[in-house]
Amino acid sequence: MTDPDEVPHDVRASLGQLLAAARAAAERGDTDTARATLNTAKTVASNKLPAGERRDRTRWGCAAALDALPNGDLAAAYAAATAGVVTG
Repeated sequence: MTDPDEVPHDVRASLGQLLAAARAAAERGDTDTARATLNTAKTVASNKLPAGERRDRTRWGCAAALDALPNGDLAAAYAAATAGVVTG
């Protein structure tokens, strides 16, 4: 039996890439790209992560980063922290 909060490898890789791209976009002040990438990450988390705390925390982190925009530093920090939830 698998852990219901386990992240499938392909989902982990996709979310890791999306959140890294969102963080980088936020850091350079590219709010439109950061917003689009965070929305995509939130959708992937909603549709591909198994139900559980990790999915909830990932979705919350994406939403918090979106809410922080246009403050790029804060949005980048939320994106980085959320990536830790996914890969941790």
